Amino acid sequence: MRDEHVRRYARHILLPDVGGRGQTALMTSTATVELPDHERASQDAPCAELIAAAYLAAGGVGTIVLRGATDAQRADVAAHAGDSRLVTEGTGRALSLPARPAWWPPASLDDGDATALAFWRGGLAALRWMADIANR
Repeated sequence: MRDEHVRRYARHILLPDVGGRGQTALMTSTATVELPDHERASQDAPCAELIAAAYLAAGGVGTIVLRGATDAQRADVAAHAGDSRLVTEGTGRALSLPARPAWWPPASLDDGDATALAFWRGGLAALRWMADIANR
């Protein structure tokens, strides 16, 4: 890990569950994120998969395979990717999003609920993926 990486990921490295070895494992790993078909997905609704990809990029995952991504979606994730390499083809450990929990209110309440649910699902999926890689 170079000095610039140590500065960028200092908060991650200080975490006892991550440390230098865990961050190095993240930087050398590959995540595969399957994005929903942009024709089926609402343009205004947040995409939990896209949120998870942005979190993975911000966390320093080495390569992120964005399957089914549009140019706009790739640009959105690239805005968070300091060191991550974004590709559309390849293999890597797949990201799995949690299902909507039973305790979550109905999505029909308002758009704010759909946004919160997408961030909850995307954030939790990215956290679980990174914790599994960093704690090996």
